[in-house]
Amino acid sequence: MVKVKGANEYYGLIKMARERRLGDLEKTRLGYVLHGGDGECYRNGNVLYVTASHARGKTFFIYLIDENSNLFKVYGVTGGNPGWTETYGWLHKGTWVKPILQYFRNLEGEIVEHDEKIEQKKREKEREQNKGIGEQINKFNAMFR
Repeated sequence: MVKVKGANEYYGLIKMARERRLGDLEKTRLGYVLHGGDGECYRNGNVLYVTASHARGKTFFIYLIDENSNLFKVYGVTGGNPGWTETYGWLHKGTWVKPILQYFRNLEGEIVEHDEKIEQKKREKEREQNKGIGEQINKFNAMFR
């Protein structure tokens, strides 16, 4: 079974997915409301992913939201000294854990696939440019024979 990796990994995963417009993540205004500072909140269905940071690193929280906009925090700081040595994990476990973990795995796959497509396009563009340069070189080489 896949375990949630922690604040840093999932912070990065959500940010990368949002930058690439993957994962059907809708940015909301709740990030700052919930965690101040640089807090950002991304919604996918009835799950809110909150990324933020403090002086010692990244923070990551998961909330569930119902039809009345009530929030239930299910993932966050489980121990340690907040701001220094905090640890992250599930605050409450329920039927939402598996779908959320599957969502993260799917996001990882989407990001890899997206990045591979971008790299493939870059390589194709470079091949075309190199082909054009090669033709130019051949043309001018012929002039000096």
